[in-house]
This record gives sequence, C-alpha cells and structure tokens, in this order.
Amino acid sequence: MAVAVSARPDTVRRPWRLWLRQGLWAGIDLLFPPRCAGCGQPGARLCAACVAAFDLAPAPWCDHCGLPVALPGLCALCQAAPDRLAPLTGLRSLAWFDGPLQSALHRLKYQRDIILADSLGVLLAHSVLWRELPPAALVPVPLSPERRRERGYNQAALLARAVADWRGLPVADRVVRRARHTPSQVGLSAAERRANVHGAFAAHSSAVGLTFVLIDDVCTTGATLAACAAALVEAGAAAVWGVTLARARFSPVDSRLRAGRPTAK
Repeated sequence: MAVAVSARPDTVRRPWRLWLRQGLWAGIDLLFPPRCAGCGQPGARLCAACVAAFDLAPAPWCDHCGLPVALPGLCALCQAAPDRLAPLTGLRSLAWFDGPLQSALHRLKYQRDIILADSLGVLLAHSVLWRELPPAALVPVPLSPERRRERGYNQAALLARAVADWRGLPVADRVVRRARHTPSQVGLSAAERRANVHGAFAAHSSAVGLTFVLIDDVCTTGATLAACAAALVEAGAAAVWGVTLARARFSPVDSRLRAGRPTAK
C-alpha cells in the first residue's frame, strides 16, 4: 500500500536558474581556481578532454534495459526474463561507469563537490537519450534521512535539478520518499540488492495517472530504480522510466546474451 506523504505541486524549471548558478560558480572559480574532476588538471571543473573520454553507451539500445544491442529491440536477457526490471517502463544511461566519469561522480558523491552536479547534469540533459523519452516530471531517487544527513545533500536531486532547468521540465521531488533506511548496496549481488531495497520506498497518491522519469547518478543492477518505480506504480503512476548518468558494465556472460549469442558452458 502506498503511504501518504506530503507533496508539493510539480514546478517547471527554467534555464535562467541554471544560468544564474553558472554565474555564481564562475565567480567562485575566480577566487578558487578549479581542477578537473576527471584528471586533476587545473583550469576547469570538468575539462573537454575528460568529457570526450566518457565511454558513451552506443545505440541501438535494448528497448527495456537500455544496454547496447546488435539490432533494435529487446536483448536476449530481457527476452528471457522480461520482468527483471519491472515495473520500470524502460531504463537509459549516458555512459559506462569508469574512467573520468567515475572519478567525477565519486567527487560529487563523496567529496562534496556539488558544483559538479550542474556540469554533469547539463551533459545528461543534452543527451540523445531524451529523444526516446516522453515529456514527464523528473523524480530524483531519494536518500534516507540518515544518509541525507550524513552526506548533506542528494546527488540525484542535484542532477535532476540541472536536467530540469536545461530542458524546462517539472521536478516532483516529494512524490516518493524512502520508507526505511537500507544498508549500502556496494558489494551486494543482484539478488541481494533487490532484497535490500524491496519495499524501501513509498509514493504519494498524487502520482495517479502520471508518467515519471526517475533520475539517479549510477545504475548497477537497476534494483533501486525498480523498487522506486514499484512504489510509484502502486500509487497509480501510468509509467515510470529510469535515467542515469552512468551504468556499470555488464559481465561477459551478459554481453553474449545481449548480443544474442549462446553463453559458454
């Protein structure tokens, strides 16, 4: 059952908010010259060389899980297990979680470099991923109150704000919340991740009939996004997509399945 939580009306974000923040960041950069979050070289928060080194997940993508496939349609793994990311309508990610992008996200997430959220969010907002997505309110995957106090901010919310500002989309940042605190997912298997976040979210009844796009920084197995989507769908949402900046690379076995080739015995 969906738990009633306080929710404010969705508000459409406008680019001027992002431009204002960029002006403030530029002033801070004059006082404290930045170093690239990818390579550490001085001169930019995220240099052009590191952005160019992001390993983008190439199209075509699996219609459901969003990982690269040889031909448009569903990958072999999603054909064999169509409910593995249910109830997500679909999942899309910009690039693989390694190299400069991994360094930048670690800096955003663990070193309190919140300025990076705008730089990374704008890259996500410019992505061709949005050509496949319906106009919808963005929902940052929420942190538990304990994790939020520990970190001081929700990196998913900062990324969602930047994307919404650039694309002129609404943000529904109170339509879903963490119903309980969960241990870190790091080091857990896919099954353990699903069990860890099962029932961890609650959504507001204002979700009825609406389409949402969940925003998070990294997708490893999709368990957190699927659990968050489950709360929204249970509350009446019509469809829920997931979008992340980065995606953990799949295993060699998954790679063969997605390409439609048999796995080695």
